[in-house]
Amino acid sequence: MKDFIIPYLEWDVLHEPVTILKVDEIKELPEGQKRIEINRDERYKLRGTLYFKGDYDLILEKAHLSSTVPAGSFIKPFEIRGSDQHGFERYTVESCSFGGVHMHTGENGETLCEVNLTLDKLRIKYKTEAKGTRLTEWYLNGPRDNVFWKVTDRQVLKSFFRERWASKDEKIDSIKFSGKSWSGGSDFLEIKAGDLQFLVTGVPEGIGPNWSSNIGIEYKKSWGRIPDMNERKKIEELCSFIFGRQLLSIGYTTYDKDGKIVEGYAKNPRGDDPRVLCSKYDYPAIRISEPPARGKAEDLISQLLPSYFERRKPLHLEEALWFYWIARNMPPGPNLPMLAAAVETIMNGWFDHPKSKSRGVLMPKTKYKNVLREEIASIKSKLKEEKEGDKIIKNILQAYVMGVTDRFPVFFNEINLVVEEHEWHAIKKRHVFAHGGIEFDKTEWKPLIRQVQTYETLFHKIILKLLGYSGSYIDRSIVGWKDKQLV
Repeated sequence: MKDFIIPYLEWDVLHEPVTILKVDEIKELPEGQKRIEINRDERYKLRGTLYFKGDYDLILEKAHLSSTVPAGSFIKPFEIRGSDQHGFERYTVESCSFGGVHMHTGENGETLCEVNLTLDKLRIKYKTEAKGTRLTEWYLNGPRDNVFWKVTDRQVLKSFFRERWASKDEKIDSIKFSGKSWSGGSDFLEIKAGDLQFLVTGVPEGIGPNWSSNIGIEYKKSWGRIPDMNERKKIEELCSFIFGRQLLSIGYTTYDKDGKIVEGYAKNPRGDDPRVLCSKYDYPAIRISEPPARGKAEDLISQLLPSYFERRKPLHLEEALWFYWIARNMPPGPNLPMLAAAVETIMNGWFDHPKSKSRGVLMPKTKYKNVLREEIASIKSKLKEEKEGDKIIKNILQAYVMGVTDRFPVFFNEINLVVEEHEWHAIKKRHVFAHGGIEFDKTEWKPLIRQVQTYETLFHKIILKLLGYSGSYIDRSIVGWKDKQLV
């Protein structure tokens, strides 16, 4: 497959290390000639090494690594700029700080220093007058199941010439032939949603880390427009939910109309070790990989994206999904409060939304004010009865604002979602873990795992309902994980 791959078209700009040969002078770095090499480590985090000749103690001081720096100090990151030898590529290293310092003696007795650099982002600008017309965002942790169904062909055309000359003017032998190599397979989805059209593409094997299923989301001006970074983040979030995997962005590449790079942007993947996330199985809310479902992910993303764009902010869907992904990577039981936080985040957004009939209160504000006046008068007449006064104040608060438990049935009723008895049991179970009422040595883990799966299914149903979906979903609260209809 490697014969059919042009790496810079198929993966991010750090598919191989880059070297900054001319580093701009800044106060955080030693003066004089130096170079920086940047690559990705085994966890796909950005790592750099600064090489220079100079004073070891000076770099210790600049790197805040001396014994005089208090433990626990916060080091202010800095930015490094530079270029390649000829100025064809300009580099910006963002949020940079120093790690360990190593030194050794060179052949001429000079001190050679190597400084480890940690960094968050690397931006590369290529010297060109061309404008970017295509952008591909790169991700770790793409779907492992077979969700792609549209075909990509890759062809390599080869020509061969061999000529032998007895003298300058006498050719005694000549061989010429041409050939074509081909590779193809199902490896992308085509999404069309409003004025947005883009591809979700699988990255060919042999490029990118082999412990991850790598994908790109490709945008092109001629397909409509290239969305801005905030819109691309929304697309990433919905695709993650549909695929049942949290996509981990590692940057993007911008190309001109001829496929040459205009800008490269590399960043650290989210989380401490993405290999852990990439080792997990797909957990979609709807079946998208079995043969009858081929193309289902394409239809779902196209169908739900406009609703997600519209409702993401008012219903706090970004934050809710963030809680959900955290919960997916926690042990069963302790993750129940995090799943509850995901649901309650959406619920809070709903009660702030004009479509909510109750707005999360038990009575209209004007009526509440009248009740409040009456209760205050009653309190004044019973000031000497302290317990009675406390009881009245408590009743005043309960008369207006719903408690969390009271809000659940109202929320489900307002969004017209049917919640079954075992789902209510899972909702109540999260209180046990949230308030420290669990004894791990007495816990029945099989029922607990089922309750977690029930709460996850409930979260899926809420998201799908709010995005206007009607159809089948996977019910993981029952043995066999069978499909049910969401109506």
